[in-house]
Amino acid sequence: MRDPQRYLEPRPRWRAAVWGAAFVLLALAGLLTHGARENYQMALLHEEAATRARVASQPKPKPKPSRSEMELQKRWASLESELAFAWYPIFLALESASNEEIELLEFAPDKAARRVVLRGEARDLNALFAYVQAVSEQPAFRQVYLAQQKNKTNGALTTIEFELRAQIR
Repeated sequence: MRDPQRYLEPRPRWRAAVWGAAFVLLALAGLLTHGARENYQMALLHEEAATRARVASQPKPKPKPSRSEMELQKRWASLESELAFAWYPIFLALESASNEEIELLEFAPDKAARRVVLRGEARDLNALFAYVQAVSEQPAFRQVYLAQQKNKTNGALTTIEFELRAQIR
């Protein structure tokens, strides 16, 4: 049972102050815990945002094109280079140098090396030399030379087969 003497004793002076201090310390610890948790969550959010930014800034790996796509790209590049090449001055130069005694049978350009090979037939040597001279005077060509010539007989008609080479300007 309870001791009635206990009620007669005076109350300790500092008891309320100690309980008050304990309560204040407990509230302060709760506030500090809450602040630390918020700081931790903010740090996690910043770290996640930094990770997303790092991943977004890295270049995406390009898929390796398939064989058919590579062929298609090569064809498009070839077509683009064909369209970009200046054919008009070359054809104009050949047309200006044309001669009725010359039959041009083959026109073989090498766009990469900027060369052209012309094969054909001439009625005689004078016509061939005049044609070579006319082609060499065209501004579209330089270093024009006769690479080969030989006589060709078709029945009663004798012509001269030739191969003419030139650099394209």
